[in-house]
Amino acid sequence: MALSDRTMNGLDRCLLVYDIMCQWSKHFVTRVEKTKTLSLPKDLQISKAIGDFHVRGHVPECFPRYGLSYVEGAGIIDGEVLETLWSVLNETSRSTRGASLAHRAEVLDDHMNYSNWKKMIKMGTRF
Repeated sequence: MALSDRTMNGLDRCLLVYDIMCQWSKHFVTRVEKTKTLSLPKDLQISKAIGDFHVRGHVPECFPRYGLSYVEGAGIIDGEVLETLWSVLNETSRSTRGASLAHRAEVLDDHMNYSNWKKMIKMGTRF
């Protein structure tokens, strides 16, 4: 949904970074085309990458093909967004030590939902 015509607002390129991009991307466009609720802009250029931490655990061929150091236009990023979010969640989890399992899950879910909402409202904007 983040790559739909409505959210891309004239952007013609995107960078998808995923831990197993070498496998996941093989049928990405086909899966989107088969799904009624998803679409891609007609001329969207998609660059694919694997985060720096994860690409080093792949076969050697993945590093030059999907390593962020080699993806044109990627800039200098590590591509490990989820891992950086865990540090904030770890801080939050300390306040739930004495909570019941259900309450702990609700608090952590609320914090992650808020984090996702903040990312969603900034998606597709140019900085």
